[in-house]
Amino acid sequence: MTTVAPHPSVLALRRRQRAGAINRKVGWVLLPVMVAATAVHYLSGDRTTLAAVLVVLVVGLNTTHLLLSVYVFGLVRPRRTLKVFHIYFGYALGVVIWASQTNLDNEPLHTWLTILMFAGIGVHILLGARYAARRRAA
Repeated sequence: MTTVAPHPSVLALRRRQRAGAINRKVGWVLLPVMVAATAVHYLSGDRTTLAAVLVVLVVGLNTTHLLLSVYVFGLVRPRRTLKVFHIYFGYALGVVIWASQTNLDNEPLHTWLTILMFAGIGVHILLGARYAARRRAA
């Protein structure tokens, strides 16, 4: 008996769906690491090894999250839809996160970027929750 191999486009879709699921997990791991990195930076007052490790983790997880997002969604054609806004907002937020976490010694820029970063994360999470509800309903 022979089995029929799935069409390549079906395999590509499944790979992107798995990458999307992994990407959401990376995002949820990134959030508490980012909160911890920010807390250690502002509360410890001095440079610690923990602060440096957390910043490296944030930058690495953020890069992974961005790369997986580009793999899953690509550079979609600009349209006036909430989904397209969410995708490009996420890409821009990734750049803000990089800028915030790589300008630790550049005050007040770092503080303003951190405020912008957490405000953006709040919007990104709200939009993500909307799409999570839609995925569950489907």
